[in-house]
Amino acid sequence: MKLEAVDPRNITSMCIATVIGVVGPRIRLRLDGGDNKNDFWRLVDSSELKPIGYTEKKGGMLQPPLGFRMNGSLFPMFLVKTLNGAFYSPETAFKSEPDTPTDNLFKVGQKIEAVDKKNPHLICVATIGDVNKNNIFVTFDGWRGAFDYWCSYDSRDIFPVGWCVKSGHPLQPPGHKGSRYSGGRPNSAQSSANMKHNFNDSINLTPDSASDLEAGIQESCSVFINHECKCGPFMDSSKLFELPKQLGPGLVQKVLKDTIQHLVNTAHDIQSVTTLMKKQGDSTCTITATYEGKSRVFKLPKIEKTDEFWDYIKTLLEDLSCCKNLLSPALNVCSECKLEKNVNEVITNDSKSIKRHGSPESSTPDEVTLVTKKLCTTEPEMEAASSTTPTEGPLRLPVDPAEWSVEDVIQHINCIDIQLNTFADLFRKHEIDGKALLLLNSDTMMKYMGLKLGPALKLQNLINRLKPRRR
Repeated sequence: MKLEAVDPRNITSMCIATVIGVVGPRIRLRLDGGDNKNDFWRLVDSSELKPIGYTEKKGGMLQPPLGFRMNGSLFPMFLVKTLNGAFYSPETAFKSEPDTPTDNLFKVGQKIEAVDKKNPHLICVATIGDVNKNNIFVTFDGWRGAFDYWCSYDSRDIFPVGWCVKSGHPLQPPGHKGSRYSGGRPNSAQSSANMKHNFNDSINLTPDSASDLEAGIQESCSVFINHECKCGPFMDSSKLFELPKQLGPGLVQKVLKDTIQHLVNTAHDIQSVTTLMKKQGDSTCTITATYEGKSRVFKLPKIEKTDEFWDYIKTLLEDLSCCKNLLSPALNVCSECKLEKNVNEVITNDSKSIKRHGSPESSTPDEVTLVTKKLCTTEPEMEAASSTTPTEGPLRLPVDPAEWSVEDVIQHINCIDIQLNTFADLFRKHEIDGKALLLLNSDTMMKYMGLKLGPALKLQNLINRLKPRRR
């Protein structure tokens, strides 16, 4: 999600930021155009966070972050590119910051929960070590003094005891006096085990996600399922419509597990889908799949970064011959599938007309034609063409099927049986032109292309009818 945030290293600048992690009511932010070494954490009700467009409404201008990696003159172009098609944080996600307390009521020895500023993803058990006017000295229980700090009594990095449990944020347990501090975590196996148990109890994380939190907070993401997109030959479109439109937001590994499990559950042929799930990993995050009367467990790759997640999803969708927009980081209308749906409606209507006046099967080789008409690349162009030019006649295919291109093959299949259109992307992926089509048989299609027996037999029958035309 994109939002506007104050640059913590230059508090006079409002910049574009991306939410890359969510833990309880705290979010991890990265300024767009900066590096990944200056991420920072904020509470969701921080006054430093604003929705996209806030600065412009106030008459201000967004600024590049301190350490912007490009030439400053390129920032306006960078800003346009960054916000184009981005998923904006909704207005409802922003909360009002609470009022500042009027007096410093803290006393030495009182217990609190506080952010470890050297490891800001951690909130630890702490004690008030000193009070000086409006400032308090925070000391972390069980840790050496190098990590203690002074802060204002109204700092948003300190919380009352029990805040983590109520808000769903993991709490770092006390360490052991004299033990070495390592990345905000104790070295002893016992303390690490206690911390893992505390993480799981406080926010119901999977063991895999809890271990990721210990090593450094995972990024978060959301997946939107576009029900109107083509789901390919392996998925059941009716089951796809039953899936929620959004998965997440949540930790990357959790969203990955939910997404893959849903894909498997909606498959016609579960075995084929699990076979195409390349790059199985060794993480403790798993999915289950049942086929041939047995339940099987598959390990998912350990993916912690949003970029890695979408690379994996992109590859999987290609292997499944699905539309690339079936799963996306933002809910949008797929123009490609919308246009193809319009094409299919034209083909269906023309096919019905042909059946009334004579089947294409009874045509002579010289009369082999395509039942659909040329379509312009965009709907406005199509309307303009229809109002200024006469309707074109049907396009003719080469008489010899061996001379057909991949698109010719797909168009002919659409003409004969519109239901086989779901395999169009599969034919493109395997580059099945006319010559390759004549060499196909049902065994090859089932073994190497992943088709089920029914569609394979239909295509085999179609191929057999084409072969006499070459004699």
